Amino acid sequence: MATRKRRGTSGKTKSSGSRSTGIPAGMMEGVQQIWLAGMGALARAQRDGPAAFHDAVTEGLNLLERSRSGAEKLVREAIDTAQGSMQARIDGAMSQANETWDSLETMFQNRVQRALMQIGVPTAEEVRKLTRRVAELNDSVRALSRKQATPRKRGSTRAGRATRGSTRRRRRA
Repeated sequence: MATRKRRGTSGKTKSSGSRSTGIPAGMMEGVQQIWLAGMGALARAQRDGPAAFHDAVTEGLNLLERSRSGAEKLVREAIDTAQGSMQARIDGAMSQANETWDSLETMFQNRVQRALMQIGVPTAEEVRKLTRRVAELNDSVRALSRKQATPRKRGSTRAGRATRGSTRRRRRA
């Protein structure tokens, strides 16, 4: 253990082991002070130990909670970033697939149209034009029929009818 300082009659401190070990007195005194400081720290730790331990546990819990909330925040941000990135990739892939599908559909329609043209099937526009033309021709035929039917109704005599009938027969023959 430590050696105690002794005061002699001259007032100087003497170390009991300094002469026997060959260590200078100033150095021995510094070592003793360091030893005593360590002992004081030990005594203080023993006295304040339970309160210091409780404070250390509380501070550790606070640190753990802060680190958890920080870690949760970082994980949430990473997940949000990953979800955004994946959604962008999915949207890009869907867009590209739709474009490819549209391209294939257009190519198929063009090939079918060419094949129908080669075998002489009219297009929808040609059918519409023909339908319009047939309707116009039907209207013209009706108008002509009305014009020719109108003079017959004006003649009221039988002789006139017979003459008309005979001219019809002549025309047919």
